[in-house]
Amino acid sequence: MEQIADEADVARATLYNYFPVKEALLAHRFWEDIAAGMVERTTALKAHKTFEARMRYLLRESAEWHTARKTYLPHYLRYLTSQARYGDETRHEGASDSGSRQILTLMFQAAQDSGEVDTRQTAAQIAGSFEYLLFGAVAAWLADPSTDLTKRFLAAFDLTMHGMAITTKTKLSKSRTAGTK
Repeated sequence: MEQIADEADVARATLYNYFPVKEALLAHRFWEDIAAGMVERTTALKAHKTFEARMRYLLRESAEWHTARKTYLPHYLRYLTSQARYGDETRHEGASDSGSRQILTLMFQAAQDSGEVDTRQTAAQIAGSFEYLLFGAVAAWLADPSTDLTKRFLAAFDLTMHGMAITTKTKLSKSRTAGTK
């Protein structure tokens, strides 16, 4: 924090007023990156006609973003975990959710409004649950970097959108596949 304060030409105490630990500063920076990335991708997102296509595009982009910041992710995840567990009394206004949670909530809300996503849960509830699935995908990828983060993200999305239950369509598809072997 001392190096950061020196580089920013602010007193260390001033820096600590806004960011109690360096991981809070990292999280703030990541949230800014996420917001800027969404602005940059607005046109590309609009080009995808369905919620599912928009999310798949965004998850691929997100996997690239995470890969570029892999060195910092363990610190960021540890910070997020500590905030979820203990809360943060020094949190500034509007930061109760991560930048990604806010974006996911808006996307799920738009999908609910268009009839593409069930409304039995609020968009915020769905976004929160989905964010934890993504968190798990990142944690698993960090533990085993040989896995493909994009595939993990897309699998989490498929689970969110389609659940784990085997549907009649799935059963028919499996029985046809089994019959052709």
